[in-house]
Amino acid sequence: MEIRERKNLRVKKYSARRKLFVGLFFLLIIFMLFKGTIWLKNIIFTKEKPPEKTTEGVEEISIPETKKNTDRVVEYIVSEGDIPAEVFSSQGKVNANDVVSLLSCAKDVYDFTNIKIGQKLRFYFEEEEKTKRIEYDKNSEEMIVVERKEDEFSACEEKISYEISQSVARGKIDNFFYVDAIEAGLQEATVLEVGDIFSFDIDFTTEIQRDDEFVVVYEKRLRDGKSAPDGKILGAKFVNSGTAYFAYYFDNDGKGGYYDTDGRLLERQFLKAPLSYRHISSGFTGARLHPITRKVSAHYQIDYAAPIGTPVSAAAHGTVVSAHFEGGWGNMIRLVHDNGYTTHYGHLSKFAQGLRVGERVSRGQIIGYVGSTGWSTGPHLDYGIKLNGVPVNPLKMNLPKGEPITGEQINLFEETKNKFGDLLK
Repeated sequence: MEIRERKNLRVKKYSARRKLFVGLFFLLIIFMLFKGTIWLKNIIFTKEKPPEKTTEGVEEISIPETKKNTDRVVEYIVSEGDIPAEVFSSQGKVNANDVVSLLSCAKDVYDFTNIKIGQKLRFYFEEEEKTKRIEYDKNSEEMIVVERKEDEFSACEEKISYEISQSVARGKIDNFFYVDAIEAGLQEATVLEVGDIFSFDIDFTTEIQRDDEFVVVYEKRLRDGKSAPDGKILGAKFVNSGTAYFAYYFDNDGKGGYYDTDGRLLERQFLKAPLSYRHISSGFTGARLHPITRKVSAHYQIDYAAPIGTPVSAAAHGTVVSAHFEGGWGNMIRLVHDNGYTTHYGHLSKFAQGLRVGERVSRGQIIGYVGSTGWSTGPHLDYGIKLNGVPVNPLKMNLPKGEPITGEQINLFEETKNKFGDLLK
């Protein structure tokens, strides 16, 4: 009897404990449901009415209500093999008839069949997905703009707008100028321009020494907040083998150019060399053992050894008087220049496309490519200069610089020079 009562008591205790656990479990569920309801209300309330922000330390700015901008812009970079009409159709959603109208209206401003690889096109769309404006970057300074008004197009050329700031790049030659200048922050086009500016005093192919120094003051530009091509070089200094050379950009009565410290235009009739070369394989001499005929003869020109295909430039402004194969000279170009000078360029692998007799060429313009045609033992350029028919040693020409600044302009130039004096120290 006692045993049975103990069993009943134990069963009652287990039953009471089970009820307690069940009750607590349901209370926990009710509590979580209650908290979840509050959390959901807070979210809904927040979306419907955001909390007020504190105004402490914040200046309130009243922004006028403007029309919502619904324009969509598609940017496209021209690729190799692109057909302009197909680009306008696929990227600009311009139908065949409108493409014809577009090309026709723009022909007097720019021929869109000549769009260049790597240049950008931007298409601006209206709400109904109809192109209302097309922009094409012709170069780093100008863009061609085509606008649609209903079913008609109009085209014009506009200057590209940049945010411009002045920047300074400094460096010392450790590897070679191109690499060190890029590391100093200059873009490739600016590096090449520095070489052009000082090319009449320094041969950047052979005369640059380790520990030479350079300073360049230039325009750093942004376009829509993004990095853009550098602008003008405003001032520059290059120290080559201990000698400092200076250049300042100056607008001389409407004609911009680079001038040295004395106010003389940094422009001479001839380049120091018509190509980038590895070394001079044969110099200017009255007695040289010809490598093929094995006879001693005069060599009144310079042989520049360079890989086949190296571009060859006109050494000065001039006119093409011949461009054909000339026996031992191989493929040869002859130019006539001002002041009685003539130049020749021999053993070329080929001529520049479209080069023809009678064509006027500019100093630095590519006219051909290094080869080994004719009597040649290896790829090189045979380059010669004559003055009134008499051979001249290209390496010893000491042509004067351009015209100096005169009159009232000299005072303005001094102001420009002084402005960049401290930066170029």
